[in-house]
Amino acid sequence: MRAPGVAVLAGMMLAAPAAARADGAFPAAEGVLLAADRPQEMVLVTNFGVVLSEDGGQTWTWSCEQDTNALGVLYQLGPAPRRRMFAVANQNVVYSDDTTCSWQVAGGLLAGQSVTDVFPDPTNADRVLAIGVANTIYSVFESGDGGATFGAMPYQATGGDVVSSVESARADPRVVYVALMGADQTPRLARSSDGGATWTVNDLSAALGPGLPRIISVDPADADTVLLRWSSVLGGEAIAVTHDGGATATKPLSIPHYFTSFARMPDGALVLSAVSMVSPAQKSALLVSNDGGATFQENDAVPGVLAIAQRDGTLYAATDNFGDGYALGASTDEGATFQPVVRFDQIGSIMACLRTNAQCQASCEALAGNGLGSPGKIWDEAVCTGAAGTGGGGGASGTGGATGTGGASGTGGATGAGGGHGSSGGCAVGPGQSGPGLGAIAVIALLAIRRRGARWTWRRARSR
Repeated sequence: MRAPGVAVLAGMMLAAPAAARADGAFPAAEGVLLAADRPQEMVLVTNFGVVLSEDGGQTWTWSCEQDTNALGVLYQLGPAPRRRMFAVANQNVVYSDDTTCSWQVAGGLLAGQSVTDVFPDPTNADRVLAIGVANTIYSVFESGDGGATFGAMPYQATGGDVVSSVESARADPRVVYVALMGADQTPRLARSSDGGATWTVNDLSAALGPGLPRIISVDPADADTVLLRWSSVLGGEAIAVTHDGGATATKPLSIPHYFTSFARMPDGALVLSAVSMVSPAQKSALLVSNDGGATFQENDAVPGVLAIAQRDGTLYAATDNFGDGYALGASTDEGATFQPVVRFDQIGSIMACLRTNAQCQASCEALAGNGLGSPGKIWDEAVCTGAAGTGGGGGASGTGGATGTGGASGTGGATGAGGGHGSSGGCAVGPGQSGPGLGAIAVIALLAIRRRGARWTWRRARSR
């Protein structure tokens, strides 16, 4: 019975593009991370590293991918006082205590597991949940030391089940949810009210049909209300809502394509980004609900939104730097309009702690258009020496890339079983006009560099 479940998941990974916020709902390499208690800090996760501002977007620095966080996805910020940054990389939970300067690999029971998801409890900096897979068996693990080691296994799925996401409730952290698809393709939501000691597993197939559910968000004020993303085995997706912990569910919104990210506004509005059209050209949309998910209004007059997050009522979107003319935008009207925040060519330098890092220097030079196999020029070489201008914030929009017109980049691609609890999206980087013959291939743009020993390997855009 295990093989069919794995085969179905593999098929869905190929057929159902996806990306961005929360608990296995939007597997992605990129996102927007905004710490509530650090109002001047802004983090844009891309698939060529992390871009940061500590002065409200006036200046920006770049942190390259290192060996430990190479090919990282599902970046998230844990709460104070640790304020750890987490990611899933190389099938491990990795974390940084110094804003990406260095990374550590979590140990304990996760050793030997292929990690697909990580969830830092927003109410407790010491508690972190993660999903691991070994011999096709999915398990949920818990850490009591902030994600450094995992010493408990509160949930293990039946053989053939595919676990997509895990989340504890902010209103009552003893309540934990696990979303999964059974070997018979039935969507299920497991709930524990005692921190994982006992579980009730609810079958949602009568309300949803066969497919894979993912937890988008547990309502911060109501531990029984859960917002889910459901991907049909036949194609298409829907938003589902349960108000009784999974005993019953409704499906208020269905779309023919796929959702990409989620944000909950301070006034309770729910904002989802999605791809509303894929032919003749891919098109993004925002869907907003002001009644707890009962109904949604669609706005398709938006930039290429790949990931969203909010802070203090301002909605931030990771966008297509080359198609939209900026990499990060901000909206104060729930996505009706956006203003540019930063372009990639406004990044000033490598982070100070990494300027002598040979790996970062080599990656930076390649992204400045230098070296054999460079993906093209997205910024000036002065970024690599720290001599670039520090201007940022609100750069002019348009179709231009960092150094040229660039090309339109896409967000379509594969959906995985894991997911992120921060905002994430598909900030695809297209090449600029340097580098002969590259300007028109932004959809398959070469993005990031990893160094393994003395051998360089290039990574293409992981679109969703």
